[in-house]
Amino acid sequence: MEIVNNESKKKEKVVAVILTHNRKKLLLEGLKGIFNQTYLLEKIIILDSNSTDGTYEILKEEGIIDRLNVEYVKLKQNKGPSGGFAKGINLAMKENPDWVWVLDDDISPKEDCLESLMEYRNISSCIAPYRQGKTVPFFNPAIGITSHSKNLSFNNGKEFVFSNTCCFEGMLLNANLINKVGVPDERFFQVYGDTIYGFICSIHTNIIHVKKAFICRLLPEKKPLTNRRVYLSVRNMFLVKEYLKKYNLLRSGFFNLNFISIIIYYSTFMAVKSRSIGMPLAVIKGVLDGYGGKFFPPK
Repeated sequence: MEIVNNESKKKEKVVAVILTHNRKKLLLEGLKGIFNQTYLLEKIIILDSNSTDGTYEILKEEGIIDRLNVEYVKLKQNKGPSGGFAKGINLAMKENPDWVWVLDDDISPKEDCLESLMEYRNISSCIAPYRQGKTVPFFNPAIGITSHSKNLSFNNGKEFVFSNTCCFEGMLLNANLINKVGVPDERFFQVYGDTIYGFICSIHTNIIHVKKAFICRLLPEKKPLTNRRVYLSVRNMFLVKEYLKKYNLLRSGFFNLNFISIIIYYSTFMAVKSRSIGMPLAVIKGVLDGYGGKFFPPK
């Protein structure tokens, strides 16, 4: 694996956290981009969510684990992106960084991605990169979901766009911001966890998405809709509601109407479209578990 010598680029201290689960080949591809950043990383923490595909072995074989600036940590349980990044950010903060760079294992940043993000550090404490083909997200607290409008993206020629949320695909967080907002809520496991975390960050800083800070996604753009994802989408709406209420942003009428629409959509239209008998059951379980406060990692 070819590594660029970036010592002259070292400025503010940045620690990267890469979360992985059973994606060893994608992880290796993404690490190439991370290691070759023109802005030198102080440390790279690879957090393994209890992978069973030989992730540790291939990292050892490639000599990655033996690198001085790499720390490999394997969790005993897969707690999803929310729980994994909660642990990873806490580990990164022990290094006393100025910034923490949060990365999924299915993305590869362009070599100047971090350097481009850092150019905007005086504007925002939460800076997100640009992924080709993806619009900038905007969280609508009235109904508790995220919108993706082309009018909010880079079609108007802007170099960066303001928003009120972002995702775990390359968000750069200032340490002072982390001290204020804490870490992601592991109860989400997956679905809405990064959206709500980004939204909370936006209460303390103006989140920006930077066009020239480019990342490439290594997986197909559209993920298949599984019963587990439907379950989490329904269950986690109760957590979204909890956070909106906490920050005095809940508009119960709008939120409840939208939630009922989501339940009907998954249990009827999408169940028929995907020919899934189990999808309506996943919706029912999501409602029952969310209402009962049972936010455990799904099996």
